[in-house]
Amino acid sequence: MTAALAVTTGTVAHAKTTQTKLTNGVLKFEANDGGHVSGNSSLFYSATTYTKTGGSRVDVILKLQTSEIVKAGPKKSVSKGQTVGHSFGGLSKARYAPDCRASGLMNASNGGPYWTPSVKFC
Repeated sequence: MTAALAVTTGTVAHAKTTQTKLTNGVLKFEANDGGHVSGNSSLFYSATTYTKTGGSRVDVILKLQTSEIVKAGPKKSVSKGQTVGHSFGGLSKARYAPDCRASGLMNASNGGPYWTPSVKFC
């Protein structure tokens, strides 16, 4: 089981979620302690999604931000009514999120960066 579930099937029971409402959409971030997802409590899993509710097509880069890293997914195009997402897989809590805090970040071809509030996931 990976964080891809966060993007494709909804919220994992123990996941911490946060979101930011933007003029033309909603940026959402979800993080989960690996102990709840894979049985490996030294990892955390996360995903950032963007749902476009208005405006013209835009290219976005969805990211994960912690006190130690900013990790980016590939550039994706999104139009009104669509949702795009990126899962960041299992990452070491000790190395990348020693304070158990993370947030979603997005750069868009028409502006940004945009952030979600951070969540404490463990």
